Amino acid sequence: MAEKINMGKFFLCLKVRDVKRSLAFYRKLGLTQVGGTVEEGWAMLGYHNLCLGLYQGHIEQNLLNFRGGDVFAIAEELKARGFKLKKEAEREADGSDGAWLEDPDGNLIYFNTHPDEREEASCA
Repeated sequence: MAEKINMGKFFLCLKVRDVKRSLAFYRKLGLTQVGGTVEEGWAMLGYHNLCLGLYQGHIEQNLLNFRGGDVFAIAEELKARGFKLKKEAEREADGSDGAWLEDPDGNLIYFNTHPDEREEASCA
């Protein structure tokens, strides 16, 4: 069995139509807002070890997001395991490192880390 890859902290990112309405729904469900700016169309919520991002106008589809890992090392390990990346690891316009992988059903898996969050990404 292959060694585990340190992919960083997992965030589920949902594309929402109305971030205020979605935020109210998830708060009522018991999640706590831990970040984001509703006026800018996004909010981060936490519940135990769940990190949930709500995005209005920022993402094209729901995605799995791993933050805080070494994106270039992750990409190399994925390729060594036979995965074909949808988008190779690169430094993005905002200064973060990012790479994309697509699962067999077309779900996007996004590896993204800003320099100041390596290994520190948290919902708390």
